Formats: sequence, C-alpha cells, structure tokens
Amino acid sequence: MTTTSVYDARVMSGFPPPPEQRVRLDQVYAEPCLTHWFMQHVRELSPTALVSRGSAPVAPLPPGSAPLDDLRVHRASGGLWTLDEMLEATCVDAIAVLCDGRLVYERYLAPMAGETLHLAMSVTKSLASCTLANLVELGALRADDPVVSFVPELVDSAYGDATVRHLLDMTVGIRYQDELDDPSFEGARLCRLEGVQPALSPDEPGSAYDFARETRKEGEHGVAFKYVSLNTLVLGWVMERATGVSVPELIGTHVWSKLGAEHDGYIALDGAGAAQLEGGFCCSLRDLARFGLMLCQNGSIDGRRVVPAAWLDDVKHNGDKAAFARAAAEWVQARAYDGCSYRSCFWVCESDDQASFSAAGWLGQRAYVNQEAGVVVALFSARPPASDDEMGADVFRACEDLSHALKDRA
Repeated sequence: MTTTSVYDARVMSGFPPPPEQRVRLDQVYAEPCLTHWFMQHVRELSPTALVSRGSAPVAPLPPGSAPLDDLRVHRASGGLWTLDEMLEATCVDAIAVLCDGRLVYERYLAPMAGETLHLAMSVTKSLASCTLANLVELGALRADDPVVSFVPELVDSAYGDATVRHLLDMTVGIRYQDELDDPSFEGARLCRLEGVQPALSPDEPGSAYDFARETRKEGEHGVAFKYVSLNTLVLGWVMERATGVSVPELIGTHVWSKLGAEHDGYIALDGAGAAQLEGGFCCSLRDLARFGLMLCQNGSIDGRRVVPAAWLDDVKHNGDKAAFARAAAEWVQARAYDGCSYRSCFWVCESDDQASFSAAGWLGQRAYVNQEAGVVVALFSARPPASDDEMGADVFRACEDLSHALKDRA
C-alpha cells in the first residue's frame, strides 16, 4: 500500500508563521499541503457569509456499533485492503458512517476535529438543489423556467435559451473547459475570480456573474452531460432574482435551519461578494452526516421535512444514463461510472444489486446515500489533484462495500 501524506504541521505554524510557511489565498492549490490546510481554514483567507443553523434542536445521531477498521473493501483497480488502509491512502480527513440512523463509525485524522468546518466543494451544488426544491414547491419558480426570465442579462450568453433544468442536470450547451491546469481554461478563470489562483487581469478577483454574461453557446442544451461549475453559480443568481433573497440566507432558511445541524455553516464569496454556490460551503463532519441522513430518509430528519420527497425520487429515477455514459467514456476511471447518471446536482449509481446517490465534491468530499441498506457515509478529504480520479474510484468502491457489509449484518 502506498500512503500519500498531505498534512504538514509546519504550514501556518508560529506567531506569526515564517514567510515560507504562510498561505496566501491565491496559492492554496499550488501544493497539496497548502490545500489541506485551506480546506479546514477557509474563512481565515476568503470572504465568507454565514449559513445559519437557526434555532431547531440538534438532530440526534444515536451511537451504534460496527467494528469497521479491519473490514476488507475492494480497490477500484482490483484487490482488497482494509478500510483503515483505504482512509490513509486516499487522504481522508474525517469519515462518519450511519446505519439505520445510528452513528456506527466515526474517525478524524489529524488535525481535523469534530468542530472543524471543512470545505465541502461541490457538495455545495447538492445543497443548492435541495434549496431550489423548496422554492419550486413554494411556487417561486419551476424547473422548466427559462434562465433569462429571471436574469435577462444573460440573453446573449450561453444561457440565453437554457432552462433551470439544464443548469441542474449539467446539460447546458456551452463552450467551457472546467479544468484548472491551464490558465486559458474557463474553470481556471472562475478560480481567479474567486481569488484562489493568481490574478491575470485587473478584474480578478471579481464577479462570476459578469463572467457568465461572457459565455458562448456550443451545441444544443439538454443533449449531452457536461460538468460546468459555472452553471450552479447561475442557478444561484436565478434563485436570488426569483426570491429577492441572497444565496446564503436561502440555504439557511430552506435547508440548514431545518436539518438540526449542530453548527452554523458558512459559504465563501467571490471577488464581488456573490456566494460560491458551485463549491464554497463549509460544515462539520456530523452535520454533513445529518445532511446525508435527511437524504436517506426521503427528505426528512428528526420529524422535520427538509426536502420534498418527490424531488429526491426524481433524482433517483430520472437521470439520463445515456447522456452520462457518452461523457464518462472519455474519463480516466470510466468503468467506475457504469450505470451512473447525474440529476439535479446529485451523482446516481445503479448496479445489479443496489442503488445509491451522492452529493460529491472535488478532492474527496462526499455524502453517500444507500436508502435500501439504510447507509450514509460522510467523508471529507484533501486529495492531491493529480490523484483525485483514482482515489475517488477507490473511495466509492469502499462506500458500496460498506453498504453491503452493514446491510448483511442488519
């Protein structure tokens, strides 16, 4: 087993830290050890907004028991290793496993702790979906509404004839490269607007909303799956225009305050003060587990309805597998996505013997849900970007094996 270490205790250590150990916002993805530190300290470098837990009682996570450290799980490339070995090798910061609503396993790897608020990356997109689900139920907007009916400024952009559903399912026909390793790619431009890569022009950091106006259409909407993080920022703009309320307040009102969260969350802002709805939310591990438990229980937790059950039923059954398969065929770990789809900002996977769906984010953030087995796996990680696909496939296989093992023991 090869173990990759991304934790360096010297980073930001000292009063003040020596210059060579300091972290700047525009360098947080320059080295894995800097990324690891940043993901547990986002608000120390980036502007953020509160996402309130409200005043609801904390939803209990009663303890259970399942000796899992020595459980042997499959590697995506073949072979077996223990759960403990998998956690060490895939740079996991913390993991919680629930079975039938009980917390059967919880582990924190240094320096993560129970009260640490960790960056959830694109799990934030799934929070956006759950927020929108409530707005749809309230009649504020519909999934088939045109984007420009709320944001007419986008009429000449790639979004000029797109709908809210296209944003949710990542089927916008747009000229966009979501990768970060080339400054000319649009994904790198978005990072610069959010301040997490070095600026190349005077308007960086700046407005992702302004950036959306500059995009151009490529292909038809609704035909192909194309993962574009900017889509979810546009979704946030739509929700704000539909309600007159900011994204952080919308998430707090419609999801986080109903969840029985133990801690307030927060969300990073771009250079113009807009919420990074594509990947800026931060929360504690147990609260991520509560989010997963709510999903596992068809949108309810501790007697409170958080998300309409019909929305989650649509997530599980109405993804376009063919469109997803065409896109996945070009990916490094293509076989890991057999039987999968993407619906309303959730990753859905069906195999011969079980089905699951996940809120998942870059570098190893995940709330994995298997309703049939009653299993939730909440994970925070800080994987090196070059190993993200390989490690992600290993973690997903482990989640599936955990579901099998816990279901069999029930």
